[in-house]
Amino acid sequence: MRLSKSILLLALLLLSSLATPAFAWDRCNSCGVVSGIEKIRDRDHRFGGGTAIGAIAGGLLGSTVGKGDGRTAAVVGGAVLGGAVGHQVEKNNRDDNSYWRFHVRMDNGRRVTIDQGDNPGIRNGDEVRVDGNHVERR
Repeated sequence: MRLSKSILLLALLLLSSLATPAFAWDRCNSCGVVSGIEKIRDRDHRFGGGTAIGAIAGGLLGSTVGKGDGRTAAVVGGAVLGGAVGHQVEKNNRDDNSYWRFHVRMDNGRRVTIDQGDNPGIRNGDEVRVDGNHVERR
């Protein structure tokens, strides 16, 4: 009886020494530290309705000035100037497609880059959790 208790106690000690430490079970596979943040501005640079409307308005205004060749030059100049002004106004009023790019060094050593529309106050060095394509504070 005494020998079986000793063997059982020895087996328990051996098994407990092979057990993984408790902190290894708590390791977060989707956690890491932010190593870089960029704000990406992706503006649309196409010509649109503002350019056309500005050119037409400028040409019409130019047609009211001068006579003969002077009038033709004023129409062309007004159209060019109106188009440029219209394009600038449209460009300034157009929504930009800005988003945030987070570079994260994961706890397991991998490096990931996540693009998302908002930045919930995350800064370089913050500990974060990556949930799909979204970064959030831990």
